[in-house]
Amino acid sequence: MRFILPVFIFVFCVIAISKAIALIVPVEFFYAIADIFHINGDEAIPDFVLTANIVVSVLMSVALLWMLKRIFRKH
Repeated sequence: MRFILPVFIFVFCVIAISKAIALIVPVEFFYAIADIFHINGDEAIPDFVLTANIVVSVLMSVALLWMLKRIFRKH
C-alpha cells in the first residue's frame, strides 16, 4: 500500500499537470523551442510538442510528490 498510493498519485498528477500545461502554455512557445533546436518537419514538431509536454509534467509531478513527502513526513 505504501508503494501503490504514491504511484497512483504520481500518475494522476502527471495527467492533470499535462492537461494544465496544454491549456496554459501557448503552443507557439514549444514551436519556438523546436525552432531553436532546428526540429523541422510535419510530424517532428507535434511529436516534439507532445514530448516536451510530457517531460515537463513528469518533472513537475516528481517535484510535487517530493514536496508532499517532505510536508507529510512523520517525525
